[in-house]
Amino acid sequence: MEKCMICNSDQALPRTGQVRMTAVTDDGPDLRMEINQAHLRILDMSVHLLGYVNAFRALSELPDYLGRGRTRYAMVLVMLDELASLMELMKECENCVTDHIPEVYIEGYFSPLRKQERMERVLEEIGKSEALFFKVKKNLGREPSAIDFTFFKDQFLRTEGSLFPLVEKVLRYDWRCDGEELPSEEDIEMLFTAIELNVRGAAEFSYQWAMANEYDIDFKLETLYSKDGRDRRKEKGYWVIKPL
Repeated sequence: MEKCMICNSDQALPRTGQVRMTAVTDDGPDLRMEINQAHLRILDMSVHLLGYVNAFRALSELPDYLGRGRTRYAMVLVMLDELASLMELMKECENCVTDHIPEVYIEGYFSPLRKQERMERVLEEIGKSEALFFKVKKNLGREPSAIDFTFFKDQFLRTEGSLFPLVEKVLRYDWRCDGEELPSEEDIEMLFTAIELNVRGAAEFSYQWAMANEYDIDFKLETLYSKDGRDRRKEKGYWVIKPL
């Protein structure tokens, strides 16, 4: 049986079999996998991120309370970290398909330095999105004053490639930390909107790719819409997984 390109086990996905929704694991700093496996991994990561998107929405619909802003900030940080990894893998897959290369290889994919580089790159890329600009403008009812995510760029420059100390600082109380800074609600909303646009696009692309290539996907992605319409996010609905 063909070895798995990620964990070197005998559990590689068959050509026509159920897609196992498991988290990405690493065995060393590099990533090497067959191109079809990489596309299925994009689907895996996208669906995983859609869970965060839905959780963030549900949290945002509740009335303001102590800890709400802190929790939303921590969730956005985790989503951004995973989105950066997802977008890099998607870009490499696109390059491999264009150049007819059967295998995706990303040197240092799991290394802290590479994580830092792709985080800075993804913040630059999503900030230039025209779709994001108009979506934020619609949600705010005015043009955004800034959409360059400067606050988040400054925060990640201090992480040295590891996000979790920052998340821990956001969530935990440390009496030694004086003058703690949190981004504004508007900044968090703009970053979430950027993440959601990219995650939904990745999920749609990877799901359609898997169906077109006749992989035995036993679920479908569906958007459910709200009936009350009181929240501006409601017109976009909720992503769910339903059995076929």
